[in-house]
Amino acid sequence: MPAPGGAGEELLALTVTTPEAAQVTIEAHRGAFEAADLAAAWPRAVALVVQPGVEFDHHKVIDYRPEKARELSAYIARTPQFVYEAHSTDYQTPENLHALVRDHFAILKVGPAATFALRETLWALSALERELPGAATGPGLREVVAAVMRADTRHWRGYYHDPATESFDLSYSLSDRIRYYWPHPDVQRACASLLENLRRRPIPMTLMSQYLPRQYAAVRSGQLAPSVDALLQDGVAAALRPYIRACGA
Repeated sequence: MPAPGGAGEELLALTVTTPEAAQVTIEAHRGAFEAADLAAAWPRAVALVVQPGVEFDHHKVIDYRPEKARELSAYIARTPQFVYEAHSTDYQTPENLHALVRDHFAILKVGPAATFALRETLWALSALERELPGAATGPGLREVVAAVMRADTRHWRGYYHDPATESFDLSYSLSDRIRYYWPHPDVQRACASLLENLRRRPIPMTLMSQYLPRQYAAVRSGQLAPSVDALLQDGVAAALRPYIRACGA
């Protein structure tokens, strides 16, 4: 089973789960269910976690290559009780997500990509706020988050090992360790202050174009309201829509 939250080291290649390993895993779990007198529950097991050859590290993504998972895909097609669950599908292209579902990796686990999109949109809104006429001075959201992460290193110290890139990684790593700090009271207050400031006045379209060009296009075409709440929600939804479409919804 791949490590949760992305790899903690640079990845160069991945080994796809073999059909033999998938079969051994299924049989081992079937035996465990029977040994625990839970054989009646076994038919409700629907998925097996495997490595289809997708992963991400701090700054790059290993894309799905269907030809490398062809034998693994063929095996589960002959095992009608199960589909595969693919871990770490974050940052895969929409085409790759469609291919994964087609090849029976029907449960697509995503985590950091969604919170990365949240951080990305909040960073853009924070930069936009600083450009407004009469913008408040003092620490903004980014500065508050950085201070909180420096004061409490437990959620990222084991991931970021290079002092030369540490500050960059804290904000921009694909593993998105920032996600553990959004509930912090100081971060919550800074985030609420940012959003409230941007609710008080219309957001200039020129700044929206500069910092949120995808949302700007949607606003201009009448598909999205120009409010800060709609902009933030759409920023996160953009990371999730490819999953919805890949699964046929």
